[in-house]
Amino acid sequence: MDLNNKGIFTEPVARRTFLRTASGLIAATVISPTAVQATAELPDLNKADRPGVAPHLIDARKKVSGAKLYARDFNARDVNGWPAEQWYALYLCATTTQRPFLNVNLSALPSDAMPIKVVLGNNLTASVRAPAFRYTRDSMVEQASLAHLEERVAMALGGRFSSPIGADLLVKPGANPTFLGQGVALLLFAKLSAYRAARRVMQFHDDEFQVYGPESASVPSAPTPYSPQTQYVKYFRDGENFSYATRDDNAYKHDAPSYRAKIIDYLKSHEGELIRQSVTLETQAMDPMFMEPETGLAWHNKDAQTLELVLGTQSPDGDIATISSMFGAADSPIKLKEVKLTNCPPGGAFGGRDASPFTLLLALVAPFADGHPVRLMHDRFDQFRLGLKRPGARITGAITVGSDMSLQCVQMTMNFNGGGLKNLSPYVANLAALAVGGAYAIPMASVDAQSMQSQDIPGGSQRGFGGPEAFFAIETALDDIAASKSWDPFTLRRANLAKSTTATVVGGQFNQDLRLDELLDRAEAHPLWAQRADIKAEYAARGEIYGTGFALSAQAYGTSADGVVAAVHLEKNGSITVRTDAVDFGNGSSTTLSVVIGSVLGANAEAVLAGDYALFGQTGLTPSYTPDWDNPLSTAKGVGSSSACLTGFHQVHVVQETARAYMHCAILPAARLLWNRPQLAYGEVAWVEGRLATKQYDLEPLSHARLADAIHSHGLPSGVLGHAFFQGSWVSANYVLAGSAVTLELDGLTQYSSVDGGRSRIDRRNTQKPLASASRASRTVWAPCANVVALVVDRLTGATRIENVVSILNAGHVHVPELVSGQSQGGVAMAIGYTLLEDMPDGLAGPAGGAWNLNRYHLPRLADVPHRSRYERGRRAQELVILPEASGDDGKGRGIAEAVMCSIAPAISNALRDALGVRYSSLPITPAKILAGLTK
Repeated sequence: MDLNNKGIFTEPVARRTFLRTASGLIAATVISPTAVQATAELPDLNKADRPGVAPHLIDARKKVSGAKLYARDFNARDVNGWPAEQWYALYLCATTTQRPFLNVNLSALPSDAMPIKVVLGNNLTASVRAPAFRYTRDSMVEQASLAHLEERVAMALGGRFSSPIGADLLVKPGANPTFLGQGVALLLFAKLSAYRAARRVMQFHDDEFQVYGPESASVPSAPTPYSPQTQYVKYFRDGENFSYATRDDNAYKHDAPSYRAKIIDYLKSHEGELIRQSVTLETQAMDPMFMEPETGLAWHNKDAQTLELVLGTQSPDGDIATISSMFGAADSPIKLKEVKLTNCPPGGAFGGRDASPFTLLLALVAPFADGHPVRLMHDRFDQFRLGLKRPGARITGAITVGSDMSLQCVQMTMNFNGGGLKNLSPYVANLAALAVGGAYAIPMASVDAQSMQSQDIPGGSQRGFGGPEAFFAIETALDDIAASKSWDPFTLRRANLAKSTTATVVGGQFNQDLRLDELLDRAEAHPLWAQRADIKAEYAARGEIYGTGFALSAQAYGTSADGVVAAVHLEKNGSITVRTDAVDFGNGSSTTLSVVIGSVLGANAEAVLAGDYALFGQTGLTPSYTPDWDNPLSTAKGVGSSSACLTGFHQVHVVQETARAYMHCAILPAARLLWNRPQLAYGEVAWVEGRLATKQYDLEPLSHARLADAIHSHGLPSGVLGHAFFQGSWVSANYVLAGSAVTLELDGLTQYSSVDGGRSRIDRRNTQKPLASASRASRTVWAPCANVVALVVDRLTGATRIENVVSILNAGHVHVPELVSGQSQGGVAMAIGYTLLEDMPDGLAGPAGGAWNLNRYHLPRLADVPHRSRYERGRRAQELVILPEASGDDGKGRGIAEAVMCSIAPAISNALRDALGVRYSSLPITPAKILAGLTK
């Protein structure tokens, strides 16, 4: 088995076989064994009956045969060019933040379990001990943070915002650990037997091997919020339109306090006319639950001055940038010319591997291994103890409604537990602040959201990114208002539905046809809701307590500004390869990106190379928060971390536009040569049954193989690289391709030579930049979903069983229906777990103590989730209803990965209220909490 120069395995592979890598500030290279390719044993995607249709997952055979490779499968001996003998790394983790760490005591270890090296925090230089994360998550929030802190940060490494991680990777002896689970020592072992022996002795016995001083007598300081903090004040009434989006930063900060006061004055002066529903809710921390716990290899090649890594990551660009900040500083213990990352499939991520601390801990081991490769591997206990969590939250506030059912104001304070290491939790809080306005038109808002530093495990971005918490708040409050006034919950929501011209709590317009009325109509008419009284009576006759609940969400997806990049190649044999910066972590991105070019190039891609960070560097573009759009080398953002929600809209767009560019600069010129029609226009050809044909001439249709032969024989481009930027709209420009001006929604275009593989940039002209208003709108694309949930509660035990879930989704254009269905099923399962089962206490009582596994962390099992796909009265099912594509969708999909799950938790709580007459607002809603609620 080998890797060719495109990262595709050239002969069959299986787990635990060989991986061969390709070799090449600190430079950065990412090699991608995430490349997936159709195989002869299954129908070939390129030979599907209809281009644009996926007969199976592109990596289906690899999955079922065990040939899909993860970082856990590799040892140094499997990597071409690496030394065969590897070391093993083990981190000891802090068990207190109240006492200073002094040292380790390894005297209880047997001689055959002794490490060859022990590294403490005082052995590290400042830059290595506390590197700076390079954020690219949310340009709007980052700009606000820079202005708020009055920082003057040089925009280096692709225009990323640099921020301290908030804690040392290894605690310096004599200092108190910042958070539970923080590294206090790195142990390196030369032999696997010694590593295993040490783990057997040390696991679950931390106090026997760590030495701490007496407890500090100083008073603990108050929790500190991570930057950036979010404050949204909106006042849209009486002819005044004040909001974050309608003012520049200085004016907003100056006037926001007076408008907050104005909101309070208005509510007080109309108190007798308004209905105020208080909100107090708590949500728990959650684990993303990877199929594959984090594992990786690191090797410092002293001769080549490279740091080479093998791991699965969701954000290879951010990882490389952060590692470069560690070892690119003047005090670095090693000098590097290049960081190489071989990016394996993450083994399921959903946010948990986005800017993961694991990458930094892996990189940290290499300089201390005397030139040996080192393996760092988490078991499930380690993953619970050290892996990123979705932060828990406490939300308090109120929703105010007029007597005519019109929503008047949302006031919320949202505090997230960000843990002891700065990660993406401030951005989670930011999106929650936007989402707490729900899918409604609300003229006034006063929302504060922040992520607080604590001693707990760091909080990350997975499972909804703040949306589930926000929609839980507003959707349960609306049901409580409806119940208190004997209003129909659908009528209340209908009276306030957002439209495309409605302003969010940020003040930016929704700016899309959300079709919320259609979602409500279908949900209300569905038998699960329409017949709920009769069904409830049937269950009661059997002695069972039954309830039905409804909730609505409009989850935003993407970030405030998204840069994406992709390349499309026509190989010599006529097959198509797509290269993308997207990471496929089980969400089907590779399959989607293989088929969406079918309508453009007449065939699906046979290979998709995912997680290719090197692509952006080939564009020649320079990112900046304040791009000069008249400069053809300027853009607003390179690439960001990958996420499930970015595929259906963002990544599909750049792949399709790049494929269109290739049609103009290579396919059409080749056809002109073969048909001897030098004036043939783009609109005069079409793909018919996988061959290029003319619409009006009687000429022999051309196969991809013939076109490829002409392209490679005549020196036409073998491929095209496109970069796109979205902020409310796609940047578009004119490009001269094969002598003709073509308008594309791309802000960068590069051709690959079929002669020598070299690159030549095509400068853009007449660039159409995004609207200035979009830069302060936070989000501009949405995936609305309505959920009806029916459940049964045992009043004696408090046990809850979900009977039926009906999800009605506005997904726009559906590229691969099976993937949308699969993501919906995953969202339902995750939301049921989030609402009823999954929980982890803070502090040492939780996973930070090191003894947590699936015996304590309760995930939904098959019996907990309805698994029939079609609703039938009296049987358990989860039914997905997708609205038909509308003309306004313009063939665009929506990022629906988290859309379905966002409104399930409030729907379950609303169903419990229907069943028991009690509001449960603390997640998870366990049997004990249900029984406690019944006693009040």
